[in-house]
Amino acid sequence: MILHPHAKINLGLRILRRRSDGYHDIESCMLPIGWADQLTVTLASGATDDRYEIEGLAGELPIERNLIYKAVQLLRARYPEIPPLRLKLVKHIPTEAGLGGGSADAAYTLLAVNELCHLELSPEQLETLAEELGSDCPFFIQSRPVLVTGRGERLTPLTMPSALLGTWLLVVKPPIGMSTAEAYQQVTRHPEAEGKLATLLERPIAHWRELIVNDFESVVFAHYPELAALRETLYRHGALYAAMSGSGTALYGIFPDNPLSSATATVPSSLAAHLADLPVWLERL
Repeated sequence: MILHPHAKINLGLRILRRRSDGYHDIESCMLPIGWADQLTVTLASGATDDRYEIEGLAGELPIERNLIYKAVQLLRARYPEIPPLRLKLVKHIPTEAGLGGGSADAAYTLLAVNELCHLELSPEQLETLAEELGSDCPFFIQSRPVLVTGRGERLTPLTMPSALLGTWLLVVKPPIGMSTAEAYQQVTRHPEAEGKLATLLERPIAHWRELIVNDFESVVFAHYPELAALRETLYRHGALYAAMSGSGTALYGIFPDNPLSSATATVPSSLAAHLADLPVWLERL
């Protein structure tokens, strides 16, 4: 099987409170986007052990730390009859970006092994398993716009905000990283924001700049003011809304037209010059 685990962006991310289990209650909207890795999973006929091959970003990490390895071990602990597998992952989604690349890889591994080995697990059962791998992992089992609550495991389907239809999404990842754990240690909690995001997303996108908040931005921008400057660059070049995705350091802008096209860009070609040599993703929503 060849699959393409894709990224996500967060439309708003409010940190509500710290929980007794050490996690935080959050509220966010997750939206699937097309930036994707490539995952190949096959039955390794004649082999006695699983084989893993990682290419691209994060390929230098020990395989035991990779979520595709953890996903296979999670399934095999419950279904020891799973035969040896060969997994090849080609990474394209940047790491430490808040785009969910590792979580997507893990979820798609669960999906692939479930189908290849005829485990017949339902999407809901797979989401429950995915929760053991990470808070973002359950989202990628069904990959649809959702309102995320709890510590990230509660997924309520949402209709794609109408304000986004026909707009252009530009995602950029500067060469800066910050761990999620470090960001959570410094973030300010906002319990008063609970239950408001879905309604705010129904407002015209021109209002989002003042209404849709990612609480991690204040922490990350304080450490890396160049990220705040990059967000302002996106606004200066015509973004209707620009924000950080998740707790990582990728930034995205939502534009009325293709921001990298000389025919439609507010300042032709100058935005492309600002983003030269940085990983970028562009798609129409």
